[in-house]
Amino acid sequence: MDAVSGKMAPMGTGSVSDHTFCQPCANDDKTIPPDVFCTVCKEFLCSNCARVHRNMKFTKSHPLQDKSTMPSSLQPESENKHFTETCQRHAEEFIKYFCPNHETLLCGDCLAEKEHSSCTIERISQVAKRYKEGPKYNGLKAGLVQVVNDIGNLSDNIQASMKYIDEESFTNINALRKFRNDINQYLDKREQELLEEIEQKKQKSQSLLSELKSNCQDIQAATEKLKAELQAKEVNSNQLFISGTRAIKELVGFQSALKDIRGKNSVSYFKFTRDPTTEQLLASCTAIGRVDQVASDLADQVASDLADQQTKPQVSALNQSRADLSQSQFSKLPDVPVKASSDTCNCFLFCVALLPGDSLLLSDYNNRSLKLVDTTNNKLVSQVNLPGAPWGLCLLPGDRAAVTLPWEKKIQFVSTQENVTLQDVVKLNGQCWGIGFCDDHLIVSFDNPGKIMLIDMKGKVKKSVDKDSSGEPLFQNPLILTVTRESQTPPAIYVSDSATNTITKLSISLEVLQSYQDPILRSPCGLAVIGDNQLLVCGWGRDNILVLDTLTGKITQLLGKEEGIERPYSVAYCSLRKMMFVTCRPELGNFVKVFNLV
Repeated sequence: MDAVSGKMAPMGTGSVSDHTFCQPCANDDKTIPPDVFCTVCKEFLCSNCARVHRNMKFTKSHPLQDKSTMPSSLQPESENKHFTETCQRHAEEFIKYFCPNHETLLCGDCLAEKEHSSCTIERISQVAKRYKEGPKYNGLKAGLVQVVNDIGNLSDNIQASMKYIDEESFTNINALRKFRNDINQYLDKREQELLEEIEQKKQKSQSLLSELKSNCQDIQAATEKLKAELQAKEVNSNQLFISGTRAIKELVGFQSALKDIRGKNSVSYFKFTRDPTTEQLLASCTAIGRVDQVASDLADQVASDLADQQTKPQVSALNQSRADLSQSQFSKLPDVPVKASSDTCNCFLFCVALLPGDSLLLSDYNNRSLKLVDTTNNKLVSQVNLPGAPWGLCLLPGDRAAVTLPWEKKIQFVSTQENVTLQDVVKLNGQCWGIGFCDDHLIVSFDNPGKIMLIDMKGKVKKSVDKDSSGEPLFQNPLILTVTRESQTPPAIYVSDSATNTITKLSISLEVLQSYQDPILRSPCGLAVIGDNQLLVCGWGRDNILVLDTLTGKITQLLGKEEGIERPYSVAYCSLRKMMFVTCRPELGNFVKVFNLV
């Protein structure tokens, strides 16, 4: 191979200047030792040529290597054999340099760029020798080993979690089926007991009736015999008189026997009555139980489960995770129209109840009717006229509801299955307003004087309360109440009193448990229980919807006049769809306002 201009053939060991010369000077047949090397032009330069190189417009940006870093000779053919990676920006150039300042791999063309003009450039062939044993490469290898170990551990955790899920699924299915089997056995046992009781009552009644029937037959036979004897004596007046006189005593005996039979004829009839608790079970959406999702970090959960196999997730802990509406925000959705073509007035929707299946049941005071609205397509699907203006409303087991008719002093029962239809009516002694249901009893509020009554389903008063412990009136205008019975808390009654700006909490035995007041609470109206310890309140006097924490007594505003709330009367909340339904003053009553949890 021909020698490159300015380069001499190697003649043993020596310095750089022993083997190479300034190439521009060599072209003039001058042998001047080089002082620098241009990595772009691939030329050795003496100090004079280097000064010219730095001053020329086209070469002044070229990086120059001094004697300590420049190559000992120019051997491009052999050097390129060690480089196989081409530059991503200059496809025909090999990557040969490294910029420590930018931590960037460079080719010769990259060096000419202004970005690296002030950088100290290193040749890869030089730094690569110490890289293999250096800290960076060792750190890289250690990092890769750690990632591989982490992936292995996570894969093991995932595999263990998959196994755990399979085992838990099998355990839960067995627990569910065992519980279902226990329920079936209990129901079979209870059914057999009731069938035996029915059979015993039947046999007892049949035995009594058979005895009475036999006595009737004996009396009838004796009567027929006496009649025949008297008819036979009619040919002889003397004998007829004697027999007739004797027969009078027998007739009295017959009459006395018949009277005894009539007295014993009060047979006890019997009728099967559904158990209210079981009816509530049938109406429940969570009958038998529920399957709760435990949200947790995968690795932490698996590690915890594997470390302590004796501990199992407890369902009771999951009940702590209810959403706190006081920290929530709501956005406005389109209103739901509820006015029917047959309505003669603006709707006055004083009470609303949320039915299973995304339907709302509304009491329309002005149009004396109950309305059923499907919230999935925002349509009025059913309406029934009532014998009076409705006020309070509560749901009952078995797809039923009860509504108060205060001016008629009645409670009207209705069926809510498919369409709303009228059922029985209970007459009360006073104007009844708010109403709730618990344990096969109705809780009803009255005014003049204000009081709360616990009555049975037939209207019989069991207990009432109207005064506090000091003998002062407890209520002035208790027009709305609601009842809750959560799994974690005993039953509770909440009563809103618009005259005293108070919400009162009572036990199911009508004992005062707590009273709530706040400057933000004015003329409270409709109520809706959310979870174990939150209560939605319609603030009629302040045009707002509030949430009351029944444990702390803290009251927070959720919606106000800026969201279109004006004189709200009733509220309902669907936790499944995270939607709130509000009814307002009659001028706005032809629509139900809808809000969505953000």
